[in-house]
Amino acid sequence: MSKGIPDYFELHKYNISPDDIVSLLLHCEPSKIRSSVIVTPIWNEELFLNHATKIESISEGSVYDISYKDKNITYIRSGVGAPQTGDVTLALSCTPCQNVIFIGSAGGLHESLIIGDLILVNESISGDGFSNYLKNQILSPTSFFTSAKPNPELSSLLEEYAQSICLDSDITLNKGTVFSIDTIIAQFFHLRYIHEKYGCIGIEMETSAVFNAASIVGLKAAALLQISDVIPVNKSLFSGRTEQDRLRRRHIRQAYLSKIVMDTLTDDRLY
Repeated sequence: MSKGIPDYFELHKYNISPDDIVSLLLHCEPSKIRSSVIVTPIWNEELFLNHATKIESISEGSVYDISYKDKNITYIRSGVGAPQTGDVTLALSCTPCQNVIFIGSAGGLHESLIIGDLILVNESISGDGFSNYLKNQILSPTSFFTSAKPNPELSSLLEEYAQSICLDSDITLNKGTVFSIDTIIAQFFHLRYIHEKYGCIGIEMETSAVFNAASIVGLKAAALLQISDVIPVNKSLFSGRTEQDRLRRRHIRQAYLSKIVMDTLTDDRLY
């Protein structure tokens, strides 16, 4: 599949160019984006301070250039949810980007999961509205709950680095299916069904949009998530989490997760 936004999006019909898309959504010129990109909803660039040799702002608050191991990676804060993150992924196809790793938070759906540990996403079930708009067909509710998967090559490389680092530390790397949803408050009634019907170990808001959009526009995408809460043991985003939970999560994110994704995206096998 060729890289770029498909013709059936009909952007040309409305005189919209690739440069227009990048300017509006990424707030920079296409040439400022590197071939390897990390996308996150809200985590700021300080996540990489322990490992990066240099962090330069390209678009204040949203796009950064990170120097690491004599290579450069673009870091993008897309905003929360499938619409914003999915559109950013589409926009990346109008730039030199080839590889995308999405990082973010996930709620754990099994009581054995621990806040701060990691999830390598093998599959994402589309419970988001954004994914329904990507296909070259009339809108239909039957496209809900479809499967979206990462690029196997990039995901395998990400798993290799994640396993290596997790084995040498007190971190569990969980692998499995997650569910992408469009709500935080209204999710709870549906959690048992999501877990039992689809075998999901986590719930979040963006991976389906990233995988689906990347597949359509010819980008390689993978995702590494961090467990922010474990709902079956009453540690939700709203209540139950301890200060120790928060400190562990922050430490793992800064010391290990950031290094995993940068090591993956600077691996010579991608170049």
